[in-house]
Order: sequence, then C-alpha cells, then structure tokens
Amino acid sequence: MLTLPQLPTERPLAERVARVLARALAALLAVAALVTLPSGVARAVARVLGTALAVVACVALAAGTARAVTVSPTALYITSRNPSALLTLINTGSRPEEIELSIAFGYPVSDTAGVLRVDIVDSAPTGEPSLTSYLRIFPRRLVLQPGQRQVVRVMVAMPAGAANGEYWGRVLVKSRGGEPPIEQSQGNVRMQLALETTLATAVFFQKGDVKTGISIPAAEARRMGDSVQFTLDLKRENNAAFLGRIRAELVNASGATVAEVEDVAAVYRSVRRRFMLRTGSPLPPGAYTVRYLVDTERPDLPSQGPIKAEAVRGTVGVH
Repeated sequence: MLTLPQLPTERPLAERVARVLARALAALLAVAALVTLPSGVARAVARVLGTALAVVACVALAAGTARAVTVSPTALYITSRNPSALLTLINTGSRPEEIELSIAFGYPVSDTAGVLRVDIVDSAPTGEPSLTSYLRIFPRRLVLQPGQRQVVRVMVAMPAGAANGEYWGRVLVKSRGGEPPIEQSQGNVRMQLALETTLATAVFFQKGDVKTGISIPAAEARRMGDSVQFTLDLKRENNAAFLGRIRAELVNASGATVAEVEDVAAVYRSVRRRFMLRTGSPLPPGAYTVRYLVDTERPDLPSQGPIKAEAVRGTVGVH
C-alpha cells in the first residue's frame, strides 16, 4: 500500500519537496555509514546498499510547476454513455522522461485531528465501488521527449449488469529520468539517488442516476491563543462523492469578519476537517462566531464533471 500525504486542497504539493527529501535521506545514509560502518569491509557493504537504494519514490498528487511532466485534467469523469476519456501528458522539462501508467484505488480519509491522507492500493476492499477491475489505459508505457505531449486514452469496461451509482479509481502516472541523479559522498561511501515522481489522477465513472449531498454531523470552534480552531465533520449523502469547497469566517460581536479561510473538499464517505482562523494580531476579548458554507463550487475541476448539490450553511459559537 502506498500512502500519499494529502494536502487539504488536493492541490500540488510544495515545490521541490521530492528533491529535498531525497537529499536529506542521502545525507542520513552517509552519516549512518560513517558512524556504524568504520571498517573497509563495512564501507564496501555500504556502497552496495547505496546502489540498491538508488531509486527513491517521491510521491505527489498533482503536477507542480517544478515537475517536468504535467497531467491534465486533474480528474476524469466517464459515463456509461461515453465510456472513455483522455489524459494529456506534457514534458515541460529539458530531459526525456520515462512514463509508466498504472491503475489503483484510494480516496481521502482523515484521522481524529483532521489530518488527511490517501491510501493507494492495487485492489479495493470488499464493498467499495471500485473501478480497478474495469479500467483500461492505452498506452501504458512511453517516453516523452522535452516539449513533447502525449494523449492517453482511459476506458471503462463496466459489466452491463453493474448497479447504478458512481465508481472510483485512480490513474497513477510515474515518471523518471527527467531530473539528474542526486549524488552524496562521504569518505569512501558514495550514493546515487534517482527521483521517481508519481501523480495520481482521480477517475469517476457514473452509471444511471447519481446524486450527491453533504451533511454536517458536528461542528466546533475553540479559541486557541490569538486564533480560533474550527473543526467540521462532513458526511456524504446519496451515492456519489461530494466535491466542493468549504468557506469559514470568524465574526465578532458586531458582525464584522475578522478572519476567513477557504479550501476545497473531497468527501467520498466521511471526513473531519480542521482549520485555524488567524487574524494576524492578538484577538481582542469578546464573543465570536464561525460562519461556514459548504457547496459544490470547484473551478479547478472539469465543468461537466462534479455533481451539483444544495449548499449547506451554518454557524457555531466560539468557546
């Protein structure tokens, strides 16, 4: 199982995170070799291990500007009437990229603190509306030269007797070779690490009547120093994922907005989201309220894809 650290927005991870992590790992390996492997034989073993650890997978959810390969669109919506869609891959770098596409399953989940993650697995647990057995990708392997683009066709071969509803999957786009290897040397120990980047594109297949909606089982706002911590539990309704946004405003006793936050939301079953509303200055004493809105506005997704639903509004007092 591969676990992707999931930003609340499901947008690109921080620029150059992959290279920073790889450099840090290389430095740690070099220090460990010097401290625990002082003999010549042990150093030779360390060199072998360094070769074995030549590839470090640095995973991301979407293409950032620092990555050579970009993938568009960020999500695919396929229906039983039109059971295929196109992904466009573009190599914006200056070196060739080896591309491998694969199929997986996973969606955002959260822990009790509201931290999101996506557990990527080859096959879904029993009872999940998985597409992994029905997705087809052409081509699966290719090499993108600098400046080249390639269209990839994604198809769904869904059995005719499948139940109505929405089915989920992921297309993983792995790229390697575009970045020069990172080299670390310490004494006689020399290690070389190559970067492999994985981009995960969500795929939705809609058959028959599909609807979505959102409910808020619980909401809490707690003052923490000069900020307010706002926690929202979200539960998807009906038979399709809820893709939208969350807006929250911190309002003082006179009705003025003193802080606000906006983020996108992806609720496949249920998640907890937690935000910090910060004013940038000490928060004066007094009564405060958090006013929130959850709707299906997602300008970052294809306009014909996400299912619309009625917006949910609410308020919660700060304590």
